[in-house]
Amino acid sequence: MNDFDKMSKDILKNRQNELQNVVNSTESKNIGKAVDGAALKKAVSSGDAATVNKIMTQFIGTPEGKALVDRINKSFGKK
Repeated sequence: MNDFDKMSKDILKNRQNELQNVVNSTESKNIGKAVDGAALKKAVSSGDAATVNKIMTQFIGTPEGKALVDRINKSFGKK
């Protein structure tokens, strides 16, 4: 495990409740309605960063996406 992986795991371990709240939020659950999950999974598994970026940019442009980004920013320190 490299230093970045260890640091990420340490941060997430210490903020597990906040992460769980974001994952279980209404906004997160609405991702499935706004994103083609099969296309996203295929792009991620094949390493197609351009398609992942396109799908996520489209999602972030929706009201649900904006709400999720706001929730993540509030939960993890960006106010």
